[in-house]
Parts: sequence; structure tokens; C-alpha cells
Amino acid sequence: MDFIRSKNIFLLTRDTLKMMDNRLMKHGSRVAYILYRMMETAGGYEDFEMAEYVMLATLHDIGAYRTADLSKPLTFETKDTLPHSIYGYLFLKYLSPFEDRAKILLNHHVTFMELAEKGEKEHMEITTFLSLAECVDVYREALGEKFNVSSFRPFEGKRFSRQALDVLDKTMRNCRLFDELDSEIHEQKLNALMDSIMFTNEEKKRYMEMIMYCLDFRSHMKVFDTAVCISICSQLAGYMGLDAHTQEMLYYGALIHDIGMLSIPREIIESNRKLTDEEFNLVRGHVHLTRSILESRMEPDVMEIASRHHERYNGSGYPEGLQGKDMTEAQMILQLADSVTGMINDRPFRKGLSNDLVKDILKEDMRDKCYDPRIMKQFMAHFDQIITQAKQQGEDSLATNSLVRSRYKKLELAMNRIKKK
Repeated sequence: MDFIRSKNIFLLTRDTLKMMDNRLMKHGSRVAYILYRMMETAGGYEDFEMAEYVMLATLHDIGAYRTADLSKPLTFETKDTLPHSIYGYLFLKYLSPFEDRAKILLNHHVTFMELAEKGEKEHMEITTFLSLAECVDVYREALGEKFNVSSFRPFEGKRFSRQALDVLDKTMRNCRLFDELDSEIHEQKLNALMDSIMFTNEEKKRYMEMIMYCLDFRSHMKVFDTAVCISICSQLAGYMGLDAHTQEMLYYGALIHDIGMLSIPREIIESNRKLTDEEFNLVRGHVHLTRSILESRMEPDVMEIASRHHERYNGSGYPEGLQGKDMTEAQMILQLADSVTGMINDRPFRKGLSNDLVKDILKEDMRDKCYDPRIMKQFMAHFDQIITQAKQQGEDSLATNSLVRSRYKKLELAMNRIKKK
């Protein structure tokens, strides 16, 4: 997949999650930088390895988006640490290419003594480094100038490994770590390190799909919507005879067309009442946010497909009021697919519309030329087959989400039992 560089996979993932809670991603970046400096000091890591661990560290609290009150970071970072550790572990294990290292997230709040007693060996060094890096940032943010890394020494061999503490001390002597964190030069250096990250095309695809599953942090129905929309796009692209390259661009455009919705509060997205004008304009603003986050990250053609999904053939759409002559087939396929998805799927304020009602609405849209007539003709000709297959693909996406959630409940229960013993 040449539509996005490996480095931009990292930047896109980080910046997408920033829309939900910038504080949590800033914490992730600081922890990742401390880990990076510790890996440099310890030695033995290639640049591409450090880059991948930095990406993992940046996402180390990703489970908190689902399980925690993000306004109370000290609670989920120091008191109730299991839920976000477990969910983050399962999210990366089943929904990303990080499956072989996801256990690092599960164990990043487990003490060194407990890890040793369990006989944990895989990724032990990185796990203990990450655990200490996390504590450094959490307690430094909480205590300010009163914080001193020497306060961790009494916990050597218990909470923290001696090796991790020694490496941190040496790191502090080798660089002005806290000054770099405070000046935010750390993000520039992390971005530069990401020039070394290398993903295969299959890994890129899976990371992009992981970003789609992040929509679940706002509303699980958004994942279902996206899967349905992708299926409609794929089928229509086939009927329209789009070449393989264009079909792939359309797939990725549909996959990420709604990521701007992550900036919209859950209570608005899932509201079962009529939105105020201010709330409605906020929702419409997701298109601008989608464009801004994809700009310079994705291939321009894919960005345009994603950011024009509310334009219309007759010029009645937004935000630019473009007409059919100004747009590509792929862009106009997504416009129809997104609209149909909104009709057939449930909404907080209504159930999904019947097929007959959707057909009636689309016949009116055909008269008004809201959508490209050629695309609409193919859609209406294969309506039942397209809708049936799209809904099945949506159900498959929900099944994947349900797997993560069910395993989360079981694993949380099991670990709580062990903890009480």
C-alpha cells in the first residue's frame, strides 16, 4: 500500500486519538520519549526496533479510552490500573499487528517482583522500562518540582527492577531529560525516530483498520456503520468497473472517512433528541477535522475521497458545495454509500429504515440528482444483494468487537481473583 508511509501510520494513529483526549496522548508521548532515551542508554536496539516500541509506548494507555474516566488520570494510573491495562492488551492483540507485544500493555502496571514470581521473560526489559517510565511521568506531573527520581530507589527489586532504575539514572546523567520533555522537543525527536519505522503493506492495512476500531471509543455503532459503508463501496466499485488501484483507494477512504467524529462528545453522537444548531454544526465540523488530520498523512486522492463524503452531485452538499463535474467516481460512490448506511442502520433516535422506504427516498434523490445517476442506477439494480452483504459485513465487525469485550470481562475477573489471593 503506497497511500501512506510507515511513519505516517504512527502520526495518524497518535493524532486521531489526540482528538479524543489530547492529555492522554501527551502523556503517552512523554512516556514513549523516556522509554526511548532509556533504550538508547541500555543499548542493543536497532532504530527500527526503538521506533516500534515507541509507538507501542505512545499507545500504552489506549485501553483507558474505553474503561476509564479520562478526567481522573491518577485514579486509573495508580489505583484502579487493571481495567485499562487489560482492555489495551486485548485491543492491540486482536485489532492490530502488535499482537506479539500486546502483553507489555497487560503488564505495564504489574510490579517487577510479581513478574519475576510469575516467571515472565518475554519482553521483560521493555516491560520494566515502560513501567518505570510511566511512573516517572505520572508522579512528576503530580508532584511538580517536589519530584525526584531517587524516590523510586527504595522500591528496587519490588516495584521496579534494579536494571531499569540504573538505566534511568544513567539516562538522567547523559541528557537533560526533563528539560527536553518540558520544551516539547521530545515530540520532534520522536517524529524523527519514526523515519526508521518499517511496516509491510499488510501491517499498514491492519493499523488502518485499528484506527477504524478506535471509533468504538465514541460509539460502537460507528464501527458497524463504517464496515457497512466499506462493503457498499466495494460492491458498487465492482459494478462500476473501477480499476484495482482506484478500488483500493476507495477502501481506505471509506475506512477513515469518519475519524473526525472522534472529536465529537459521546453524548452528542448518541443523543436521542434533536440536536441544537450549535451541536449540529459541531457534528458537521467532523469533515474539516477528517481532512486536516489526513492532510500530509495520506495520499491526496484518498484524502479527497474521505473528506468529500458529504458533497452531492447536484452541488447541495457540504462543506464546499461541489458538483458532479468536480468529483471522481470513487468520491461519489462513498457519498451514496455513506447516505445509505445512515438510512439502513439504527440511530439513537430511530430504528433502521426498511428497504422499501430507503428505495422510496432514493427515488426522490434520483429526481433531485443528489447522487451520480450512473452510480445510482447500478445501486438500485443490485439493491437487495448489496444491502444483505453490507449488513453481514457490519455484523462481522461487531463480532470482532464483541470478542474483545467478552474476553475483557473474563480476563478482568480472573486477574481480580488472583490479585485478591
